[in-house]
Amino acid sequence: MISNHLLETKYKVQKQLELESDHNLKKYVHITSQIVKKVENEYGLKFKYGTIQGGYFGSNEIEDKIA
Repeated sequence: MISNHLLETKYKVQKQLELESDHNLKKYVHITSQIVKKVENEYGLKFKYGTIQGGYFGSNEIEDKIA
């Protein structure tokens, strides 16, 4: 596997987020979302995301599928 400092840092952060979220996808997404908002406010950035037609994360249909 190819490795460099940036990838090692990425893997370290992902592992830390996984542990903080207790392996719960909803918690992982929530924590990640909070970090993104903090970065946006701190550096004056605005991240844009695509949308999924017909729903969003948090709808009961999706929650039932991953629960």
